[in-house]
Amino acid sequence: MSRLKDFLNIDGSLQRQGGASESILVTKGNQVHLFLLYLAGVYMIVFALINYYYDDKVVAAIVNVCSLPFVILSYYFFKRGWTIASKLLNLTQIIIVIILIFLVTRSQYGPNNGDSILVFFIPVFIGTMIVFQGKEKKFGYIFAFCILILMSFLILSDFHLGSDPAYTQKQIQRELALNLIGAAIATIMEVIFILLVSNRIDEELIKTNRELDNFVYSVSHDLRSPLLSVKGLLSLMLERKSGDEALNQYLGMAEKSVNHLDDTIREILAYSRNSRLGISMETFDLKTMAEQIFADLRFVVEDNFSFRIEADGSTEMLSDKSRVNTILRNMIGNAVKYRRPDIADPYVLLSLGRNAKGDVTITIADNGEGISKDKLEKVFDMFYRGTSTGQGTGLGLYICREILNKLDGTIRIQSDIGRGTTIAISLPQRASN
Repeated sequence: MSRLKDFLNIDGSLQRQGGASESILVTKGNQVHLFLLYLAGVYMIVFALINYYYDDKVVAAIVNVCSLPFVILSYYFFKRGWTIASKLLNLTQIIIVIILIFLVTRSQYGPNNGDSILVFFIPVFIGTMIVFQGKEKKFGYIFAFCILILMSFLILSDFHLGSDPAYTQKQIQRELALNLIGAAIATIMEVIFILLVSNRIDEELIKTNRELDNFVYSVSHDLRSPLLSVKGLLSLMLERKSGDEALNQYLGMAEKSVNHLDDTIREILAYSRNSRLGISMETFDLKTMAEQIFADLRFVVEDNFSFRIEADGSTEMLSDKSRVNTILRNMIGNAVKYRRPDIADPYVLLSLGRNAKGDVTITIADNGEGISKDKLEKVFDMFYRGTSTGQGTGLGLYICREILNKLDGTIRIQSDIGRGTTIAISLPQRASN
């Protein structure tokens, strides 16, 4: 069992190649190719012995034996790190062996009776599409296309270089059985190994993601405790108002930076919690939740900033309260961060209702800076900020979309520069009566 794990050592390969998606695909292809090298070597020896034993396909046996040096050379290339050259050489020699055996055997009982060797193109075709991954994919397409063309030509033309008058019907049936069984075993082993490699990659990725989530959560949680202490000390110092105006300015700048860092850490924690924790259903009132968020944000905006709520029908719903709170806090917080200071009546309007299907609808509209049309498609990307002003982290909308995906919700955004933004959210009907 340990030798199989060593053979499927995806973890080590990922560490060497950095774990990027491109490297993962290439690693998978390389592992499959190494398996195909072993499989090709075993098959060449086995079929050479079978053909020689029955003494009716000596030429085929010689072809199989002559291909072994190329398998060994391909293995040498692979171990030296010349993986593309190894794959090209191995697959090319396998295709040539199949074609040569097809050409040198022919039955006196009619065309195509000895053509079952072509069934080995099936596992070769599958292997070709798997071993070339990432930027190597073009070679896979070329080989696959060549295999289809060659197989079609050989079948349709029935082109052979020789004939064997002693080739009997029994020998034809035996050859057909051996080739079908051999190709079936090769295909099954190939598919099983591909599944083993894929499962091994999945296990390693799940493990890596779990460890990364735990790391992010632990580091973010541990960072926030001393950060809150620094925030408290800065607040106390600013309240005392030193007579040194430059010092007060520096303290204000420090507090602003600390608040920005705290916002980033809180949003990273929100993302980590969303990915780590399952959905916890409870009944709560959306309007009450929004009023609390408005009350919390009232201290960071001017007196003329207006918070408005419009509710159509019951605002009670059954969902994950913590996640819905994160969505509302991010959306409303964005409206506050990107408000326009040059207008007399900045506002954010929250509308609550239900659509025709009974799903809960939440609309957040503001008359802030707005987002240009060319940036709307990117606002849900991690760390992307749609405007150059404000202190946003670029995580808010990304986290909201991830949460909505987990809650099976949807989000749409419309915006015009200088006129404001409207965000429409729909959550599946889980309301309690």
